Amino acid sequence: MEAAVRIDTRGALCPMPILELAKAMRALAPGTLVELVSTDRGLEADLPAWCEATGNPLVRMERRERLYVGWVRKAG
Repeated sequence: MEAAVRIDTRGALCPMPILELAKAMRALAPGTLVELVSTDRGLEADLPAWCEATGNPLVRMERRERLYVGWVRKAG
């Protein structure tokens, strides 16, 4: 899946991955696909919850060994 923006938060713990995503989303146009990469296993719960709370659709979530990768589309 090809995202327009990739946010790499490897090594950062909660709440930093979500905060970095929220910061980046403010500057993006509606419809932009964002890939968020993290080593924080809390992302599996935090990202879907954040998407539901903000209305930004969670397109996909994957676990790749020690990485958690989520794709979110900017609502608008």
